[in-house]
Amino acid sequence: MTTRNSESRIGGVPPVYFDLHCHLRGTMKPDQAAALAEKHGVPLPLRLEHEHYLFSNFEDFLSVYDQVGHVVRSAEDLKDIAFAYLESVARNGTIYVELMLSPGHSIANGIPFESQISAISDAIEEAEEKFGIFSSIIVTCVRHRGPDEAVTVAEMAVSNGSSHIRGFGLTGNERKFDAKDFKGAFLIAEYSGLGLTAHTGEWLDAESVLRTVNALNLSRVGHGISVAHNSAVMSELADRLIGFEVCMSSNVLLGSAQSYETHPVRKLIDAGCRVAFSTDDPAYFRTSPAREIEMAKKHVRLSVSEQWLIINDSIDLAFCDETKKSKLRLYCDRFSKDLWATAP
Repeated sequence: MTTRNSESRIGGVPPVYFDLHCHLRGTMKPDQAAALAEKHGVPLPLRLEHEHYLFSNFEDFLSVYDQVGHVVRSAEDLKDIAFAYLESVARNGTIYVELMLSPGHSIANGIPFESQISAISDAIEEAEEKFGIFSSIIVTCVRHRGPDEAVTVAEMAVSNGSSHIRGFGLTGNERKFDAKDFKGAFLIAEYSGLGLTAHTGEWLDAESVLRTVNALNLSRVGHGISVAHNSAVMSELADRLIGFEVCMSSNVLLGSAQSYETHPVRKLIDAGCRVAFSTDDPAYFRTSPAREIEMAKKHVRLSVSEQWLIINDSIDLAFCDETKKSKLRLYCDRFSKDLWATAP
């Protein structure tokens, strides 16, 4: 088991939050989707004409998700969606977010890749100026759109030149598409210095997580919770310091975890794995970075030292540059010492 220092800072645990696994389109709330549908004259599926998105299983969720995504028809829409999310979570203590962008959907709707990045970058910069929240972009390819498009997406990401693009990822249904088929795209991203992550171990077994990490040379995995059922794989990934982007509400509501109380993240933490709690698609799962931590504290029984460890790991695992990481650490240190100084 890997042991890391969880006592590197003194004082109280600051109420600061991170979101390293957040799909941009998944932040769009039903009322935002309805407003965009009306704006662009695009019909919404009947199941979206409610206060919440409705879906019955993972495949149904993916279908609803794609249908909702079609209401995004302009770069301005992307900016508004990104800014709205960053504003809302910043007001509740979130200090760093990585927004995942799958550009193929919006390109199909007539929004060039460069315009997408420019719009989201504008939102990131405005949110930082107004609320002090840092953000980065993870450009993602989608399994069901195939390896050829993935290579194109990787080439667009590395040639764009935006300082906000910090990572490259793979999303979509892991049960139908083998991660190794996307190695070419990941080699392009890796060569340019982007951080690498992929959805894996949400539905398939621990061995599939290990194969994906090895095939794509990942430093992080999206979900990865199935490794909790294989102590050898879990120990190996802990020793290799692989990060786990754990999204408890998503796992419980989609069925890859039976309940919050029995969520596999407890085993990951006990095995010394690096964990960053995240939201996945917060508008669909009615959650936020703050709520994910509160649910973990309540149901997983996080100790104070574990809470500090998760803060440390969230910063270390982030794809942002070292300058921003230093600022995040400094903010947490100062906040912690202030809490300690004012404690009764």
